[in-house]
Amino acid sequence: MPGLLFVYSDPGSAVSHEEFNDWYDNEHVPLRIPIPGFHSWSRWTAADGKRPTYAAFYDLSSPSIVSESPYADLAHTRSEREKDIIARLGLLDRRTYQLREPVFPPKAGGAYDPAKPGQYVSVVEVDVKPELEDDFNRWYGEEHIPLLAKIPGWLRSRRFVLVEAGASGSEATDTKPPKYLAIHEWADLAAFETPEFKECVETPWTKKTLENAVVFHRRLFKLMRTWERK
Repeated sequence: MPGLLFVYSDPGSAVSHEEFNDWYDNEHVPLRIPIPGFHSWSRWTAADGKRPTYAAFYDLSSPSIVSESPYADLAHTRSEREKDIIARLGLLDRRTYQLREPVFPPKAGGAYDPAKPGQYVSVVEVDVKPELEDDFNRWYGEEHIPLLAKIPGWLRSRRFVLVEAGASGSEATDTKPPKYLAIHEWADLAAFETPEFKECVETPWTKKTLENAVVFHRRLFKLMRTWERK
């Protein structure tokens, strides 16, 4: 089953954004491009004024890729520059997820290009009580994503289940991330002002689901850049 490596990051007070982004774009991500099992590479910056400031998504052929060579070897072959920056970071929060079925087709169908995602993504993390998980998953599959797909500007929605997580940095905590992750791609922010969006978020089933959520986190990010394997 395909997976996702999802990384929240923030330079914190000891690393400038300029230094952080130069390292991330020109050293950190490029080292991951040749790794078998990695299929997409993208970076995002907060569009909601919240922290962490940055996110990175890597599509994987399987969540196990991150615990196997050659990816696992990267932690032992870091440059002196990378060691220094990571030691000073505010946050490097890595999470591995498994794609959850059913997989809903993107708006463009087979023409969708993972190397060219939407300009914005809403990232939604949720925990629900075990006895409510079936209803939660039915809501997503039977109502929520079908309604999202009717919104002008919607491009793709995917759901994931947490496999493992670990964070480092001066701002890291021991809090376990929520079990469920959804990533919704959008062409622009105008989608959130449409009648279709308001209808989607105001249904009785939606309100009940959100009221029953133990944890509900929503973030909005804007695309910074993507990479392709040459």
